[in-house]
Amino acid sequence: MICDKIENLKFYSAFNSHFEDMAKFIEENDFAALPCGSYDVGNGVKVNIAEYEPSGNDKFEAHRNFHDLQYAITGNEIIEVIPISDAADSTGYQPDMEFFTAQNCASTSVALEAGTFAFLAPQDAHKPCVKLTSDKIKKAVFKIPV
Repeated sequence: MICDKIENLKFYSAFNSHFEDMAKFIEENDFAALPCGSYDVGNGVKVNIAEYEPSGNDKFEAHRNFHDLQYAITGNEIIEVIPISDAADSTGYQPDMEFFTAQNCASTSVALEAGTFAFLAPQDAHKPCVKLTSDKIKKAVFKIPV
């Protein structure tokens, strides 16, 4: 997991070549004005933009074929993270999505504030959408192929 300010995203391109594609897409688009929906970033990367009320989430999720880069455009929320090896009680694997209803360790809480991102790898089971202080969040979730 990596957490940082969105303006530093390009510095991680040595870690994953898709970071450069995402940074360029962010620089070329006004995310605050971008309508909710799905967009093709290029090189297999897609971004889903959604606006919702964070309230709570009772399940951890994990992805086998994609990394997630979650970027808070406005508002905030908490993302709880645990190693997938400590996730328990799978509800079954769906196409690139598996949910877990229990955990075998304490989670790490990440405050996703406006202008920040969290990069989550397939081994990072995560529980997004947990209320921090905002009643509404606009968030971009980049799906990056492994």
